[in-house]
Amino acid sequence: MAEGAVSFFLNKLAFLIEEEAKLLRGVEEQVVSLRNELEWIRYFLKDAEKKQKDFQMVEVWVRQIRDLAYDAEDVIDAFILHVEQQHNKNIFFKIFGYQSQLMNRHRIGKWIEQINRRTKEISSCRSKYNLDVTESRQDSGHLTDDLARKRRNILTVEELDIMRFQKEAAEVAKWLMNENETQRQVFSIIGTGGLGKTTLTRMIYNRTDVKKHFEVRAWINVSQEYQLKDILLSAIRQVRGAGNDESLSNLTIGDLEAELKKHLEDKRYLVVIDDVWKTEAWDQIGASFPQNQKGSRLMLTTRKKDVATHAGPSTHHHELQYLTDEDSWELFRKKVFTSRTCPDELVKVAHEVLKKCNGLPLAIVVIGGLLIGKEQTHDAWSKVLANWQLTQDSNPCREILTLSYTDLPYYLKSCFLYLGLFPEDFQIKANRLIRLWIAEGFVLARGEQKMEDVAEDYLEELIQRNMIQLVKRKYQEGPVGTCRIHYFWRDLAISEAKNDRFLDIHGKKYNSTSGMTRSRRLAIHSVNTNQNVRHFSNHKLRSLLFFDKELEISTWRLEFGECTKMLRVLELKGVELWGKNLPKEIGKLILLHYLGLRNTGLQRLPTSIGKLIKLQTLDIRGTYVRSVPRAIWKMQQLRHLFLVTSELMQFQKVRVSREAFPRDLLTLHLPSFIWMNMGEGLAKYFVKFDCLRSLRLYEKLALGNYNLQSCLPLSLTELNLKWCQLEHDPSDVLGSLPKLRELCLGVSSYVGREMVFSAKGFVHLRFLQLHKLENFEEWRVEDGAMPNLKHLVIRDCGRLKILPNELQEITSLQKIELFGMSEALVYNVKENEDWYKYNRSIIFDD
Repeated sequence: MAEGAVSFFLNKLAFLIEEEAKLLRGVEEQVVSLRNELEWIRYFLKDAEKKQKDFQMVEVWVRQIRDLAYDAEDVIDAFILHVEQQHNKNIFFKIFGYQSQLMNRHRIGKWIEQINRRTKEISSCRSKYNLDVTESRQDSGHLTDDLARKRRNILTVEELDIMRFQKEAAEVAKWLMNENETQRQVFSIIGTGGLGKTTLTRMIYNRTDVKKHFEVRAWINVSQEYQLKDILLSAIRQVRGAGNDESLSNLTIGDLEAELKKHLEDKRYLVVIDDVWKTEAWDQIGASFPQNQKGSRLMLTTRKKDVATHAGPSTHHHELQYLTDEDSWELFRKKVFTSRTCPDELVKVAHEVLKKCNGLPLAIVVIGGLLIGKEQTHDAWSKVLANWQLTQDSNPCREILTLSYTDLPYYLKSCFLYLGLFPEDFQIKANRLIRLWIAEGFVLARGEQKMEDVAEDYLEELIQRNMIQLVKRKYQEGPVGTCRIHYFWRDLAISEAKNDRFLDIHGKKYNSTSGMTRSRRLAIHSVNTNQNVRHFSNHKLRSLLFFDKELEISTWRLEFGECTKMLRVLELKGVELWGKNLPKEIGKLILLHYLGLRNTGLQRLPTSIGKLIKLQTLDIRGTYVRSVPRAIWKMQQLRHLFLVTSELMQFQKVRVSREAFPRDLLTLHLPSFIWMNMGEGLAKYFVKFDCLRSLRLYEKLALGNYNLQSCLPLSLTELNLKWCQLEHDPSDVLGSLPKLRELCLGVSSYVGREMVFSAKGFVHLRFLQLHKLENFEEWRVEDGAMPNLKHLVIRDCGRLKILPNELQEITSLQKIELFGMSEALVYNVKENEDWYKYNRSIIFDD
């Protein structure tokens, strides 16, 4: 990670020198000199990082460079912080504090000189270790088009597992649906990590015949760090619907168990309990599900046979086996070669690679993902094999993972290590992850592309390398919606990241605080009640993320001080804020790029939030905030703004110039009447958010003197409307948005009875959802409309009796979902074979 630390710091320096030159007044020469020396060192780092495992002195040299890059970043950030603090002071301090400013610049200049001297001393040592200049595609910041195309055409580990598990999935499903056995029974799938337990189980869980057979289904992730209350809450929400989350959270474990049994006792249910490590965990969790006589089933996945046998004498087992040589070769060919044919010159070296995989599917797929990025020559593959140095006690799978991690370009290494911050089995929303990566500075500029698009490519590449598991796409062939990281990969990420002082974790499993005084990032998974935030803070901390929903923070005024002033990311989602307020001291975190306050119980935002001039993301969804300070609209670097959907929401009147608006705003989620009631304020400028991509409006639209078209920026790619009660068909206006890819017309967004999608409308639309449009009964689609539609979802539009036949001829349309629709419509679709052309998937709720 030394290469990454140096490279990201150099990117920061380049931005300052080019875009913020005025900030460097007085220290320009020292900064430029530092940049030049570090750029020279960077060329040697790739070679050094390869050699450090074999040569201890090289490892020391690499560690010194990493520490130097961190220290240099601290000095530059301290300098920027000082300059911005001066800008925020009133005119009295600006005039009479001039002498103090000069002294501070002089002091920081001396610090930079010290860093420069250290840099030259370290640089002079490189010849001692015989380090060579290494240039590679990693410096380009992205994949070549050819390699990117090749990766997109390669199957992921989940797709490969699905191919090899078809027979087993059918056999297990048949046993689960045996109507002759009415007692609740347990079926266990056993196998070591990487054999595909979860994939096989999910295949069975998602089968259409299984969905129809069981009235209720739930999927529960357990892991080693499970909380019984969280498991019960998850199960209840799945079997009864979302419900009132707040009321459920206040129940005791006993009350939750009673609530769960109440919803399951008279139903045939299927519950998957995934990744159980201990018999004690089964005793706690299994007892929560009623022993009814409805033919209910529990599916258990575990690495340990004793856990499976402990689940009960009637438990049925299916133990996954390592692959045979023949099956290993078949899996490898499917992963690496799009033609399924291995060139003759690679056959021998390929079999040598497979021999080291020991029949473990995950190992085969991961090493295959690495080889996809290499030239298909004997020399290139032999180099990979030569770098695979297994020690006597090494775990072959761990060695493969390490090899794949080492092969990552530096910008992807940081993105990958960052995943170690999330709890085990945590389902990560892709958009949230992307915003965090950007706030951390991991995403490199790439021509005219938006940072979010580049970060999306990073995520796709990590998925194709099988280092991140895809859980769900937003829609058919759409961008990633949710992902997770496999236990093996997460363990590696945490290990590597701790060694590099990249991150630390505080929780039941990771409860050591020895490294917290130096870590750059910290995730809190659980804390003792007698600890407060200061316990975890340090002067070098850049990111603080909380995942403990039981935590209540009660000492904020003490915490926003010296130990948190360098924060770039503060994620408090789900944490209960004492007093329901955020103190004005939040304004001291001038370097903050990401502030997550979702579901914190917050009632007020202080006006000092306007001092966070570098803020990119602000999220206050699920709070009780009634008024948003006008200063928010002066945050010119703001990219993603998530506000509260509440009848109590008010805005202070906006009277600011266009130049003061956040010009790069991409995401805006807010109640619609916010901008309607603004008069000449926000409504006048709304359409001028010319970068806006994602817009969600969830209230009645009283447009006044404005029409819908005048309020929708042409840059929109995603639009979600609810409760807007539009009286006139919005299709022409929405269909003319040139970049729109996703459209959701939700509950009562349109109260008319007819919509007409014109021939040239919705040119780039990929996903369309119509939900609970209660008066909607006639839909006409002209030939040529929606030519790129891939996924259509219609829910609870009961008056609609027939779908337009023109939809049948949209060759790109791959998936249709129909839920809560009229019997006439369902019958018409089921009985008409034309709907199933082009291998189209159609899903009903019956």
